[in-house]
Parts: sequence; C-alpha cells; structure tokens
Amino acid sequence: MREGTELQAFSRFVGALHEVRRGMDGPALLDWAAGELSGIVGFDAAWLGWADTVPPEVDIIGTTMHNLPADYVAFWSEIRNDDLLAADVQSMKSTGRFWAQYDRDGPRQSDGMIALADRYGLRKLSVVTRALDPLRPQLFLSAYRGGTGARSLVQRELQFLSCALDHMQSVLDQEGARDGSFRLLVDARGRPVAGNAAALTLWSGWQAEPKRREPAESFDDFLETRGFNVLASPTALNDGHQLTELRLMPRRVVDRFTAREREIAELIAEGFTHKEIARGLGLAPATVRNQTARIYEKAGVSSRAALTRAILTDQASLQG
Repeated sequence: MREGTELQAFSRFVGALHEVRRGMDGPALLDWAAGELSGIVGFDAAWLGWADTVPPEVDIIGTTMHNLPADYVAFWSEIRNDDLLAADVQSMKSTGRFWAQYDRDGPRQSDGMIALADRYGLRKLSVVTRALDPLRPQLFLSAYRGGTGARSLVQRELQFLSCALDHMQSVLDQEGARDGSFRLLVDARGRPVAGNAAALTLWSGWQAEPKRREPAESFDDFLETRGFNVLASPTALNDGHQLTELRLMPRRVVDRFTAREREIAELIAEGFTHKEIARGLGLAPATVRNQTARIYEKAGVSSRAALTRAILTDQASLQG
C-alpha cells in the first residue's frame, strides 16, 4: 500500500465488505478478508479470527489462515506460553494500544517465538485487535512477512488493519434479516463472537438466568420459551474449532396452532362467522366455537379483533 493511498483503499475495502457480506456467513467472510487485506496492505501470510484474551491464557475461538500450513495452529498451541505477541495483547487494556509486533531479528526473543518464526519462515510478525470487550472474544489479525529484507508493518498500515477489523465486526454485528430474524455467531461453547444488538441481548438474558435449576436450561430452550425458533449453520475451522451461525426467528402466532386451528384462525381473520366457517369446513358450529376458544388461548388474545391483528402482523413481517 503506497503512502497517501490509505483513504481510497479503505473506502474500496469497506464497500466490498458490505457487498460480499450479503452472500457469506461469518467464517467465509474471514477467508475473504484475509486475502483482501493481504493484497491491500502487503503481507505474505495471515491468521484471522477470534480469541479470548482475558488472562491467564489466550484461548483461540475460531480462525482462518491465509498462506499458512495446516499445522500452524497446532504448533502455535504448543508454544503459546512463549508467545510474546499474545502477552502484549493481554496488556493492551492498560497500554491503550491495539497492535503489537515481533521481529525475528530484534532483541526481544523467546524460545517459542524463535521456533515458530523459523519453522514457518516468518521474520516480521504483527498482531492487530480491537478495543477489549470483556463480554465476548476479540477479533484479531496476525499479519506476517517473511524472507530476506522483509520490513515490519508501519503505523499507517497497522491503523488501516485496526480500522478494517472494526468495520468487519460492525458488518458481522449488523441487524437481522427483513423477515424479522436475528443472527448470532457463536463458538463451540456457545459464546457469541458476533451478533446484532437484539440477539446479543437475548444471549445476555440467558446468561443472567439462575443456573440453579437441574438440568440447566439450554439456550435453545430459553429461546423457545420466548417465542423463537433457531436455525443453526455450523462451520468447521482450523484445528477442530467451530463457529455456528444461529438464525433466531420469532415464531408467528399461527405457528402455535394445529393445521385445523390455523385454518379456522385464518378464516376468522378474513371475517367469516362461526356458522360460515362450520359450513365451509363441514364441521359443527359447536366444534368451531370450541376450537376458537383454544385458538384464543394459544394466541394469548380474547377477541376476534385481537386475533386478526396478530395474524395480520405476522403476515406483514413476512412481507418485510
């Protein structure tokens, strides 16, 4: 990236980021971003994903790699206690910085860092992350340059990557779909790494629930009691990690009914009387009245008008 071109490059990156997000889940977006940023900033390899940086140990949540061998994450796990960059990241809250660097030719060394750098031919290593969020794992990018004459990333390049991570997290946290659903990206332990405000609020509410009940209520059960269906799309990542994109869909009123009750409820909403419904469906008027009472109970309403409003609201949400 030539000096003085940062603003134009960043504008193009953000525009492309919003465009590709429409057709990509969270893990796929990481893959795209790693390659895109490598081409813009100029680095040979990258490690991008989420990590829990709260001491005593950095815990990798889910990552993607760019131009790195498949065993990279496993090897890093063996030397993680010697990782000088990980230690720097953990101290960022006190220093106020959002990046750290390691130079294989510099004076600050550890056995683990030397082994990592030499094994994969890395000379200049930089890690950039976002402001520390104590409630969830942090998005990070480790950018590597190798070969004789490699130079460290300079401040303007590090700032570019830091701002890029902010926008990536923002896009991943974007509002739900037009059908009223919310999206939440979680790790294998159910911790959210991305999600819109409504989805994160639901997750926080579940976390705040008393855990004294036996068995403890699962997040799926918690959502079901609050009127949500969940569609899960898991994606396997490096070294056995997994991220799952949850689509939280508010249940419609008619979803609570049997097939016959739904049929009757929709006819009521269209303005038909009990006698007209009974005649049209070949039922006794008393049967229709009894089923209407069950429909009111399931929908939490007490009148035809209230039931009609609830069904029309469902239909409007589906039409976006």
